[in-house]
Amino acid sequence: MPKIHLFYIFLTSMLTSLVLIPPISRLATSIGVYDDQDERKLHSGAIPRLGGIAIFFAVLLSVILFSEINLQIRGFLAGAVVIFLTGLTDDLAKIVPVKKLLGEVLAAWVATVLGNLQINSIGNLFGGGAIELGYLSIPFTVFAIVGVINAVNLLDGLDGLAGGVTAIAACAIGLIAYLTGHNNLAVLCMALLGGVVGFLKFNSYPARIFMGDGGSLFLGYCLAVLSVQLVEHARGRTSVLIPVIILAVPVFDTLYVMAARISKGRRVFLPDRSHIHHRFMDLGLGHKATVIMMYGLSYCLALYAVLFRHLSDRQQLTNLALFLAGFCLLNFALAGVLRGQQQGFLVDDGPVCNGFARRWRVQYSQYLLVALKYLTLAALSLPLLGFSRTPSAEVATIAGLLIVVTILLYLQTADWSNRFLQIVVCFSGAFLIFEVENGAGSVELLGVPLKMVSALLFAGIYLCLGSLLFLRGKSRLLIESPLDFFILFVMLTIPLLPSSLTHPNHLLTVAGKSLALYFSFKMILLLKVRRNRKIIAATLAALLFLALRGLC
Repeated sequence: MPKIHLFYIFLTSMLTSLVLIPPISRLATSIGVYDDQDERKLHSGAIPRLGGIAIFFAVLLSVILFSEINLQIRGFLAGAVVIFLTGLTDDLAKIVPVKKLLGEVLAAWVATVLGNLQINSIGNLFGGGAIELGYLSIPFTVFAIVGVINAVNLLDGLDGLAGGVTAIAACAIGLIAYLTGHNNLAVLCMALLGGVVGFLKFNSYPARIFMGDGGSLFLGYCLAVLSVQLVEHARGRTSVLIPVIILAVPVFDTLYVMAARISKGRRVFLPDRSHIHHRFMDLGLGHKATVIMMYGLSYCLALYAVLFRHLSDRQQLTNLALFLAGFCLLNFALAGVLRGQQQGFLVDDGPVCNGFARRWRVQYSQYLLVALKYLTLAALSLPLLGFSRTPSAEVATIAGLLIVVTILLYLQTADWSNRFLQIVVCFSGAFLIFEVENGAGSVELLGVPLKMVSALLFAGIYLCLGSLLFLRGKSRLLIESPLDFFILFVMLTIPLLPSSLTHPNHLLTVAGKSLALYFSFKMILLLKVRRNRKIIAATLAALLFLALRGLC
């Protein structure tokens, strides 16, 4: 399928959503359909909640216009109508949870049976062969779809949160579908993405309209059905756990919250402030910062899913367990901090936080700084793992010159404030990144290609940088001098170069990683983490390795 075709689908859905939102907002206001406030939702004032109508019709129109209407598409559309009407009924005339659950089960059953869509196997999770579901395939598929529907529905507690996480997940599923040749699934993902992006223009903080249950249930249904289609189409080429990883934020959050409520003897679906985004809010991050933090978590998991989709089911299960353990530890840490607070927090986006919130930001930003430093050290040390080709004499010469200049500058001042030393170390880091991207070849670390390890490390660096900017508010200081602007302009110019020049040498990847490395150096220097000499030592060790390999 031509890429321009997918762009047309996205554009049609987005424009439809943008056009429909204003009249729907006026309609909701005229009939008095506003979003109810409860413990999960933090908005104030009367805000209309029928935005899901625009998303539904945007997706419906795009799919009908551009998709090949086969059996699975018919099942998808039929189930979509059922789940949308269920949510819309709840928005207009509150229905009891049991009836809403029955509507969700009916929608999942329609998509499964009418669309002949079911999960027949959950993969080779334990190395003893694929686990076939047999007669349980339809009940399991219905259960999985209903679970994702409710996970996304419960995530809809902050302005733009459910929509943004859905957009990230749709991008990841659509990209994998495109790479595996599943054109109809790519069409569905682009239609969903367009409808959500158009809606986010009006739903981002401060929101002017909410999607309501008609929207959140529909988004959850779409993500669930698209995930099942991806699993069944890409079997053997993509792990069956990839959709779970992509949707880990809403799924893990829902499982954790429900388990916590059950352990305390509370009703499972009773609204409260135990979700992870509420914990971030209570710690004083602010509304926008919390939403973007959740976007960052979703983005990192989606990026992992796309990059490591070829790992075996057993490896993915191990990684998924690690993700879940990390999520639980994060929740425990946040809960512990909140239990220790003696007074309430401000949850607005103003610059003022109480003393406890400020101390929390400083304390946890120190942990992030340490993580940033060691991620940077690991990225700089990757050349020590070896190359599939021997570095040339020119590479060895450049590495030797950089070693001499770095040592001379360090011995001269032994101070990070030396601007020339910073420039040389940053240039050395970019040089090492270039060599890893172009010389790593088939080198692996624990069965994972070295380039993939590098991508994962730099994703962690970007995540730490973004988190630190929120916690410490130092973004303006990262770009403060003409040199900083010059380096940024150079990096932004590289994507404009002809692909014949950038593609053979992986210059786009090198530029993105070099920019992360540069800002990492700046952040470490700015906030004065101790023992910065380790970064210089790691850089020199990698350069020395290149020089010796090239000369031997």
